[in-house]
Amino acid sequence: NGEKINSTENRSVLHVALRAPRDAVINSDGVNVVPEVWSVKDKIKQFSETFRSGSWVGATGKPLTNVVSVGIGGSFLGPLFVHTALQTDPEAAESAKGRQLRFLANVDPVDVARSIKDLDPETTLVVVVSKTFTTAETMLNARTIKEWIVSSLGPQAISKHMIAV
Repeated sequence: NGEKINSTENRSVLHVALRAPRDAVINSDGVNVVPEVWSVKDKIKQFSETFRSGSWVGATGKPLTNVVSVGIGGSFLGPLFVHTALQTDPEAAESAKGRQLRFLANVDPVDVARSIKDLDPETTLVVVVSKTFTTAETMLNARTIKEWIVSSLGPQAISKHMIAV
């Protein structure tokens, strides 16, 4: 109902808004959050279609065929669960041919190295997933992967090789 039942963060718990139809009304602090949710979902869909079609290319013009998902907790587990579930779907498997998806949640340098092993920054998109973008582990991994991209392609490449969810 939009009530602030998350007492730890003094905020509403609005996961239901993510599944609400466009015309639903879910108020938080007197504001219907559903239109904003759908605006973001529309942007995600547009970017995803641009990426999948190959229209979104890296800084050097090469297609992006590798994705590293950086997150922790639910921001790691949610994408991992979706990826795992879609591995058995024939249409998803066909669409994924020639692409790699890797996950990075641990700040251990070995895990960082393993997540980018044999990947080319020119063909890699990094997706940083976070609810608040204040989680120390996620931000450390994002900075580390950013340095990997910058050291190879320069700072101007970040806008083509890193996105935030």
